[in-house]
Amino acid sequence: MLKATCDRGKAEPLEDGVTHISPIFTPEQVGASLRHGWAFLGPGKAMAAHRHDDAAQLYVVYAGQGEARVGRAGAPLREFDALLVPPGAEHLIAGTGYGELILFWATWKPVSPVLAGADGIAIERFDRARLKPAHMETFYHFEPFTTETMGGPKRFTTGWGLVEAGVASELHKHPTAELYVFFRGATVQQVGLECAAVQAGDSVMVPANTMHNLLNYTDREVLLYWIEVVPDSLPG
Repeated sequence: MLKATCDRGKAEPLEDGVTHISPIFTPEQVGASLRHGWAFLGPGKAMAAHRHDDAAQLYVVYAGQGEARVGRAGAPLREFDALLVPPGAEHLIAGTGYGELILFWATWKPVSPVLAGADGIAIERFDRARLKPAHMETFYHFEPFTTETMGGPKRFTTGWGLVEAGVASELHKHPTAELYVFFRGATVQQVGLECAAVQAGDSVMVPANTMHNLLNYTDREVLLYWIEVVPDSLPG
């Protein structure tokens, strides 16, 4: 099983000397040109303003508080907020809380123009009321951004997933590869014939067409963020 653990000690500083990042899996391991990892910002620190001319970027707040600026628009960031930055948009994030701001990030080249954020800043708050049942009502999820607003391709989706305490999600598979990033709780992840204990800060890569599920044996719910993508469908 392809599994990784968030390790602040292995994070490397960027050129601004303020932002530290730690990649998770390589594009080869994902099977698609999706770069992703963890970013760390100290209290009162701000990353250098920058842009990705041909790539979109997603940030999801794992812990802490901050403020985002995309173009001339700005907005606060709090735990579990998701921010989508279109290609070519200058942006930065600053830590505004007392502790370190920790972000999960991902970048990719869209196959069509990204529409989200065209008229402002695209931030979607985590909202339990938006969770919908899936997999025989053993897994709850919602997608803060659609495939279209992320610029495609078809079957390129991201979202929140939740497994309640004491519940095993339905064993299933799909033709997409899936990245799980665990934000809260602890559980057992099954991928194929392998099982491993996972907890907040861990990430697991599920290959396409591979049976998988979560077995939450604890008395706390499990919250994760997932990215699902058809292998080899993103531009290099």
